[in-house]
Amino acid sequence: MRMNDSSTQKVRVQWLRCTCVCCILFSASWCQGQIGTAKVTVSANVQSSIGLVFLNNAAVGTNGFCPLTNAGTNNVGLDLGQASFTTGDSLACVQFFQFFGFYVVDSAFDVVVTKANSTSANYQLAASLATAPPTNVFWTINTFTVLSTTFTTIQNNNNYGQRVTETLGVVVNQTVPAQTLFETINFLATAN
Repeated sequence: MRMNDSSTQKVRVQWLRCTCVCCILFSASWCQGQIGTAKVTVSANVQSSIGLVFLNNAAVGTNGFCPLTNAGTNNVGLDLGQASFTTGDSLACVQFFQFFGFYVVDSAFDVVVTKANSTSANYQLAASLATAPPTNVFWTINTFTVLSTTFTTIQNNNNYGQRVTETLGVVVNQTVPAQTLFETINFLATAN
């Protein structure tokens, strides 16, 4: 049986339609990607903080203002030289004076307290000794505050970011035997 041309064309058109539909369906399913979703829930706590550093005073090198070692950090050293009741102190930067059988050597430096993420308007500063001193030896801040192993408030309501000058001294009775005086002074800044 022979098909006429018109029926051959119909078969070709139908085959062409079928092929196009299949290609479109195949393309549509092939183009569709797989979809996945996820989420991350994040939480964080903002902590307030206070920083404290020691700086050389602007008058460093003059009488009463010795240089700090490691200045600009929160862990500094201060050399008060060699002193005696009769000969004074070996360092020109140390302030030295005598009274009623005692002598005093002292030096001043600056303290700067800063804050972050805090609504505190100001702070208080306290100091303490790490260990008790020998008999007849007294460590002082700002001449009149004698320090002990318990924190003593030395400043109230100071503004953050400003230099505050503190004078650290040691008062020694002339009867104290020759020795090296070594002490660690702890400073504590507390937000008000």
